[in-house]
Amino acid sequence: MKNIVVLTLLGLGFMVANLEAIEVVYSKYRTADSFKRISEHLSGKENPGRYTIARSVDSRRDGHYVSLRIENSDTPESYHSIKAYYVKPGTTKVETRSMPLEGKVRRNLLIGLTDEFWADQDNMPVAWKIEILDSTGKVVGQAESFLWSPRAVNR
Repeated sequence: MKNIVVLTLLGLGFMVANLEAIEVVYSKYRTADSFKRISEHLSGKENPGRYTIARSVDSRRDGHYVSLRIENSDTPESYHSIKAYYVKPGTTKVETRSMPLEGKVRRNLLIGLTDEFWADQDNMPVAWKIEILDSTGKVVGQAESFLWSPRAVNR
């Protein structure tokens, strides 16, 4: 029985060790205008710059965004999608949104909650967690807000 427990703990440690190191750069509201660049005025196409952008509603830009930087990945092209978990203000219900990662995936990710609810800059998530998934659905990286963390509960 002890061997099974030890092997399970080692296996869990190995799974956690394989997650990408992800830095949260910022979490804030952004307007649609904050994304416009000169090249967009000329071409009519959004220029994401150094970011890969995933939005809960592709056609909307206003909303709450989390900027992430993947620290040590040699294979960001293996990232397939994002799963965002969040809690809206005034509730304790955890909601989930899945978003595909399209095109060339860069080390800088910008994840946007752009549903109509998030268009109001006063609506900020109480807590959030973002998972980066590969094509098989395996979590290869994750980031979370301070209030999502179990450490916040134990204070």
